[in-house]
Amino acid sequence: MPERSEGPGEANFLLSLLDEDIRREVLAACMPVKLALGNKLVSAGTPIEHALFLSSGIASIVVISTSGRKTEAGIVGNEGFVPAGVLAGAETSFNEIVVQAPGKALAIDMRSFRALIAKHRIFSEIMICALHVSRTQVECTAAANATCTVSQRLARWLLMCQDRVKGDQLQLTHDFLSMMLAVRRPSVTDALHVLESQRFIRSERAKITVRNREALEVYARDLYGLAESESTRVFARFSR
Repeated sequence: MPERSEGPGEANFLLSLLDEDIRREVLAACMPVKLALGNKLVSAGTPIEHALFLSSGIASIVVISTSGRKTEAGIVGNEGFVPAGVLAGAETSFNEIVVQAPGKALAIDMRSFRALIAKHRIFSEIMICALHVSRTQVECTAAANATCTVSQRLARWLLMCQDRVKGDQLQLTHDFLSMMLAVRRPSVTDALHVLESQRFIRSERAKITVRNREALEVYARDLYGLAESESTRVFARFSR
């Protein structure tokens, strides 16, 4: 379990969609926690004790093969929640969930979460929509892996990370990028050189600065933006 925080921090998008009275009830069942860089929120194969609604930072959803190889399948920021399995009633986590960028979250225990989902239909509907958007992101990642170069895939992931943090700087090591893209470190180095040579980014030790976001979006091709547009579409009906 992450370290407890003194305050709720920024707002989670999903919870912001709830009517005020329902939101107060959900928040009353939550505990604010800090998300430290590299903190393992959930381990694969372990019991799920809490659902976490991120208010800042980034959590990486990591798939671990039977041989122990790790690959990032998706990322979640203040637009979502982890782990996804809680909506299916999963008792244990299939994935490992690790903090990629530090921040804050609201943690709710499973008994309270399930009771509130059963009590409030709108809460259940919002969570199902979030699960759909998360699945869409994974589907776009699979398409990018099949049709795009490593440098284009890297451009897409950098844009997705920047969407979830404040500012242009991302704290990302070559080892993490290797896991994120499911390629070897030399391929990561080559991809970074491609993006840097085009002046899209500046790469330093464990830090990447986005210099030209518009050009990076063009370079990432049309698979960046599909999941983001789908999110806008499915959540539009909850807008007040």
